[in-house]
Amino acid sequence: MRPIHDMLQAASGRCSCHMPGHKGRAPFGAEDLYALDTTEIPLTDDLYAPENGIAQAQELYARAAGAGATIFLHNGSTAGIHAMVQLYAGEGDTVILPRNAHLSAANGCVLGGVKAEWIPITQREDGYCYMAEADVLATLEAHPHAKALLLTRPDFYGCCLPLERIVEKAHSMGIRVVVDEAHGAHLPWLESLASAGELGVDAWVQSVHKTLPGLTGSAALHLRDAADKPRAMRILRREQTSSPSFVLLMSIDDSRAYMEETGRARLASVAAAADEVRRALPGLGYADAHAAWADTGLQFDPTRLVIAAPQGGFVLAQSLRQRGVDVEMADVQGVVLILSCMDEVEDILHLKDILRDIPPCAAALPALPDMRSLPEKALDLRPAVMAACEAVPLHQAAGRIAAASAGLYPPGIPLVCPGERISPEVIGLLQGAGSQERFGLEGDKLLCVV
Repeated sequence: MRPIHDMLQAASGRCSCHMPGHKGRAPFGAEDLYALDTTEIPLTDDLYAPENGIAQAQELYARAAGAGATIFLHNGSTAGIHAMVQLYAGEGDTVILPRNAHLSAANGCVLGGVKAEWIPITQREDGYCYMAEADVLATLEAHPHAKALLLTRPDFYGCCLPLERIVEKAHSMGIRVVVDEAHGAHLPWLESLASAGELGVDAWVQSVHKTLPGLTGSAALHLRDAADKPRAMRILRREQTSSPSFVLLMSIDDSRAYMEETGRARLASVAAAADEVRRALPGLGYADAHAAWADTGLQFDPTRLVIAAPQGGFVLAQSLRQRGVDVEMADVQGVVLILSCMDEVEDILHLKDILRDIPPCAAALPALPDMRSLPEKALDLRPAVMAACEAVPLHQAAGRIAAASAGLYPPGIPLVCPGERISPEVIGLLQGAGSQERFGLEGDKLLCVV
């Protein structure tokens, strides 16, 4: 029996509007990956002391990304985020994090003994949560002692916070700026939207597998100043296995090579096809969420389709799945489709016909929780996570100190983080959600500091 092989075979051959960005197509033709999988021998290289192919590939990628140095990652952007959190902050120092940061940002603080200060969320009436420029600037003012500021750009919905004023302000205060650009590996080749590196940040990480044709787990950490590379490498040796996959490293290099050869033109075609679908949505009874969010001051990735559905995102996602289309994510309001340079224009345009076959039906959508307020902080992240803890039934957890993040998905933003006091309101929201709609719990129990 080969259960995983059989599972993957059953999931293949469908219309993939989700990660990974290769969409089941090898950029330079099919390879026998088993034949290429190897280790550090005289004919290959060492990721942690590169002198051969890896060194050359990293230099080529740094040039393409506009970085002073680039380090290939084989443990996804998670390893890069861990490294960025610890790159400019030592034990006991403070890093400013957005409340919608990936879980790896908080984990990076735990691993490095770094303290976190949170930027609160701005939430629209339709439930969309994002970072507002004014809140980022205000948080910088409130924490001038911080060593670094981490931001997420783009977010899952393809929305990008303008960085120019933020970077200028932070640097004037001696605060470094690092960016989780996991969803923006394609930005160096996209004409309409600048990458974080072009906007002057100090370090940024990109998931090559999300929007480029890299294999799952492939990513790259970019550094504005090559002098930061030795410290970054020391951190990464702690964060990643000492046995990197050369096949993953090859897929990073192949992704860069493919983008330099044909990627820019393909991205332009994909963006144009996505725009055509967006224009057609109102006539089909749907809406472009990016258009509805135009008043946020955010910029939008034209290769990310976010479709608002009267019947709700979960119902639309199921209808699409029944027609062979798998989306990246659904929420109460709509669905998110990730498009990449490996998508064919005709497949994107065919989405109009598929949506025409799914008549929207207005439904009463559930109210979304208010994510704007931050809980009371009782402990820093590391002491809370490393303390003795116990799993406490939800109905008994009010007033206790959380030892793990917990919240609802979507939007995937913690209602409570380690070290924060659990309020009755948080308990009510978690109790009112199904087991598939919440994260961070152990059954109906929440991990609390003893």
